Amino acid sequence: MGFGLPAALRAKLTRADDLVIDIDGDASFNMTIAELATAAQYNIGVKVLLFNNEQMEMISDLQRLYYQERFSQNRQSNPDFVKASAAYNVQADRWVNPVEVTSKLRWLLQWDGPALLEVITEQTSPVWPVVPGGKGLHEFITYGREPDR
Repeated sequence: MGFGLPAALRAKLTRADDLVIDIDGDASFNMTIAELATAAQYNIGVKVLLFNNEQMEMISDLQRLYYQERFSQNRQSNPDFVKASAAYNVQADRWVNPVEVTSKLRWLLQWDGPALLEVITEQTSPVWPVVPGGKGLHEFITYGREPDR
């Protein structure tokens, strides 16, 4: 968590002519949101596609699977990411209506310079696959497969 934006900035600096998109969740993005200042200051044209469901969905999924939906420390209150981006002088927009998919993605990809598109999602949008705590990457759980408890 928190690796997406800094890694995308470095990738864009390394491959300046290539399209670089940070596909990130809100909890992860909150850890490094200040890096938008770096993107703006040096005009690093990275694009951020930010999925916002106001929770740490992987944590919720694991609590749903292993703790009989006894949720703890998985919800969060986010800033207004569009306004926060503007404060860093980064262009931003919010995507709520599925009908707008083409126009919103076109805007993000065609913007000259750093830009963020916040995608509002439901709080119960599971993230798959998921790696249970203490397990290796080869032991991930896919959608519809009940884990060993």
